[in-house]
Amino acid sequence: MNTIEQYSLENVLDALWQLNHEKWVDKILNSVKEKIFWNDLNSENIDEFKKFVREFTSIYYLMKAKFSDVERSSWERYFEHLREVVNNVLTLPYPNTNKVLIAIAHDSIEDTNKTFEWLNEDFWYEVAIAVDAISKKPWENYINQSIENISDRNKQAKISRNTEYFWHLETFETFKNHVSNIALSKNIVLSEEELIKITLDALDVKFADRIHNLSTQWDPNDLVQVRKKVNETKKYFLEIAKNTNTNAYSKLQSLILVLEIRLNNANRNVENIIQVD
Repeated sequence: MNTIEQYSLENVLDALWQLNHEKWVDKILNSVKEKIFWNDLNSENIDEFKKFVREFTSIYYLMKAKFSDVERSSWERYFEHLREVVNNVLTLPYPNTNKVLIAIAHDSIEDTNKTFEWLNEDFWYEVAIAVDAISKKPWENYINQSIENISDRNKQAKISRNTEYFWHLETFETFKNHVSNIALSKNIVLSEEELIKITLDALDVKFADRIHNLSTQWDPNDLVQVRKKVNETKKYFLEIAKNTNTNAYSKLQSLILVLEIRLNNANRNVENIIQVD
């Protein structure tokens, strides 16, 4: 008999908790146990749970090492953003283990040297395809050499990248086609059921990402950027969220409203200052 088999399920879980040294990791594992496994770990699902623990802790500490010294424009550690996206995924309806893995890894392709192939090998194609689907390609891929001025050329490349990226979010079908094309480019054959599931998982993580972005967006010294992010969310996120995740849609609407109120108040204050002067 394998030595591990002589221990009870409770002993195994206690050992898993002790392998982790951060309270937040323990909190997430407990949330997954509660919200995804319904606090009912048993002989039929314990292997799935243990597999998730190994995968999540592996990518968690890797992402922490990569982003430990990186700060966002809000002066928040970038790694805190990854953790908040995981938290948001677990508060949205119908969380699953793939969504949690996608959330913690969602910037691994776009902002680190990790590749689709690495994710596919270590975390399987469902996670790899979803992360790829919500990642922007390097802006250098969009450079138009016919533009002589280097500054203009780089600016246009970044605009082209964003245009293509957000076009995929126009409808559920456009995003599903985007996911399908990624799979085909990697010679991965998906059933219709798998395609729909990966599409929904990726979208939910993208909503969780945007929810956190909006919650930290306010900057009284850069109202133009705040307004840009609000308009971008209204144009590209609300309709698809309304059709696929009404809970995320409501949260995005609420955050937009808060920012628009603050923008209006800030503009009024500026007008009052001008009138006084």
